[in-house]
Amino acid sequence: MLPPPRIAELREKQPALVRMYDGTPAALVLDYDDVTTIMMSPDVSDDGRAAGFPYVSEAARHNRGKRPTIDRLDPPEHDIQRAMLAPFFTVKRIKQMRPFFEELVDSLLDELEEAGPTVDLVTQFARHIPAAGTAELMGLPSEDIPRFLELSETYQSFGSAEEIAAAGAEIAEYFERRLAEPADGDDFISMLIREQVRPGHLAPDQFVRTMILILTGGFDTTANTIALGVVAMMDHREAWEALANDADDELIAAAVEEIVRYTSTAHHAVFRLTTAPVQLSTAELPADHAVIASQMAANHDPKKFECPHLLDIERDARTHVGFGMGIHQCLGQHMARLALQVTFSKLTKRFPRLELAVKPEELTPRIGLVHGLMGLPVRLTP
Repeated sequence: MLPPPRIAELREKQPALVRMYDGTPAALVLDYDDVTTIMMSPDVSDDGRAAGFPYVSEAARHNRGKRPTIDRLDPPEHDIQRAMLAPFFTVKRIKQMRPFFEELVDSLLDELEEAGPTVDLVTQFARHIPAAGTAELMGLPSEDIPRFLELSETYQSFGSAEEIAAAGAEIAEYFERRLAEPADGDDFISMLIREQVRPGHLAPDQFVRTMILILTGGFDTTANTIALGVVAMMDHREAWEALANDADDELIAAAVEEIVRYTSTAHHAVFRLTTAPVQLSTAELPADHAVIASQMAANHDPKKFECPHLLDIERDARTHVGFGMGIHQCLGQHMARLALQVTFSKLTKRFPRLELAVKPEELTPRIGLVHGLMGLPVRLTP
């Protein structure tokens, strides 16, 4: 969960040079100030079609580089598409989903209690919360969620090009069918089709790729933040107990920001290409240079966060980069915050004496662009 020791060594050699799967050299940027510079600079491109843009695998280049989604576009294309999507992700709109998340989490906790005393908090709880929330927002039938979970995990993995392409193709086929159906509902998909696709503002193929991005992006990061957040609080038991005893939820907002900082599930999500020289704290990157900015390393930079290896839920961690920064800041961050606040508030109060059922070193990590756990066995003790 914490950055590997190698990160501390590389901080002394900033920017570190790494090579991508195809030999492309890339600067690995770790310090908070440099990471935010990369995120905010107008001289850094996110256009995945550009020659020299860094990808982790041929599968990623094939599936995400040829026809990029909003997260791989620069202005003005990016700004036009984001303006189409942003109204569906406002704080006001997401706040209306609180009753949905409260009912959902209560129901899942009831199921855990019935299945206990030992349960898997990943497969039986955490992964269902963002999946159901994303489905509710998008207007997806609940019976389709299990398959979407499987496809999302494959699409976000370091699997073979064939596996990732097949997962992407199946998701794409689903949304292509939606385009042919009536769009008279008030859900996200229906309104986007009705207001943007059919008038010609958003091309059908761009709509499909955007739906894939929102679907896969909405499932994994929040689920893994829940799982890793629980593990973190088991190691910082005072945080769990504080939330369990926080009857008025006065601590929950700050706690979630700190958990997002500490876990940094989207740990290396910032891949960029410079379009002009960019000055960092210790060096200048030339134009046309690939860059990877580590959100995890930035969120654990001791120059920015005192004692970053400690989970301190009373810390003001709002400047973390767990949701990114700048024009590419996560569209779904408000829903993620709401889901995490409801989840950790209810989970800690329902099971104040919850404990791991295995040793931390026995947990199997989930390796990918979004890191987390394959499973999380816990014992439920009310």
